[in-house]
Amino acid sequence: MLRSKLTAFALTAILCLLCASAALADETIGELWNSGCELLFNTTNVTVDGEARFSLDGSEFKTAYLHYVQDGYCSFYGWKLLTPWPDGSERESGWTIIADDEGYYFIMEAFYPGTYRVGSDNCQNTLLRRSVELDALTDLGGIIAGELKLPEGTMTVNEQDTGKTVRIALKNEQLPNLAASALNLAAGFLSDRWFSYGYDRSNHPDDGVYFENYVTVTEALTDGTAKWLLNDMDIEFTLDGQGRLTGVSGKIGAQSVFWDGAIRSVDVQLNLAITDYGTSEVKPFDPAEYNVVRVSDYDISPED
Repeated sequence: MLRSKLTAFALTAILCLLCASAALADETIGELWNSGCELLFNTTNVTVDGEARFSLDGSEFKTAYLHYVQDGYCSFYGWKLLTPWPDGSERESGWTIIADDEGYYFIMEAFYPGTYRVGSDNCQNTLLRRSVELDALTDLGGIIAGELKLPEGTMTVNEQDTGKTVRIALKNEQLPNLAASALNLAAGFLSDRWFSYGYDRSNHPDDGVYFENYVTVTEALTDGTAKWLLNDMDIEFTLDGQGRLTGVSGKIGAQSVFWDGAIRSVDVQLNLAITDYGTSEVKPFDPAEYNVVRVSDYDISPED
């Protein structure tokens, strides 16, 4: 499950690049695609910091923060979530995962305060482990990038001595059908893979539960959405002088078509910063440094 969540995050990054690559065919898009693949599959030392804010029909329902450091076969993966509550407060949850030469350590402060447990996943030296399926995905993205075009004015490129900035802004009607279908299928795959929910509820309406009956908005959207539609997208990519991806930011507006036919707007504001190529460092895990103990040693008995 932990690896599938990391895979889902990485695939989401690929998805943004796939959308861009499917949009416009020129050497700039090819450079974006190659730099994204290089970051995810071939970079052994890098730091990624990200923030994403999710809104439903104009009301924010989740904020996610990512801090990921890759240092050879050592890595640090911090994932924090903030959820607004009706009384105006926010509930914080998330986890920290640290891999080093000794093992794979998993801290979930919200569920087991002050504890950690040892995981079973194998350590890896890149953000995303290569596989036959993902190699096929990257090959497909390269093919789409060479075949599809959008109207002029949807992409602007600003070149500087230190690199370049590429902005892609488009609306639903400008997106080719092939790219729109690919985005929808990918959204369904990620939802089912990440959250282990059934995706296409439109085929089984009698089994569905109304949106308001779900425990959280996230669960309702991931479990009950039968189809995702892109409203608009305004994303900016930055590359350094060596062609390496250093930032992704912007907004994606989508529509959730629920299993019962109801349509809701879902907006995502995102900002990713990719830094410290070749200089990122992950220290070996030290329980004392994080003030945690093994979960098996956690004393849950009531105080006297």
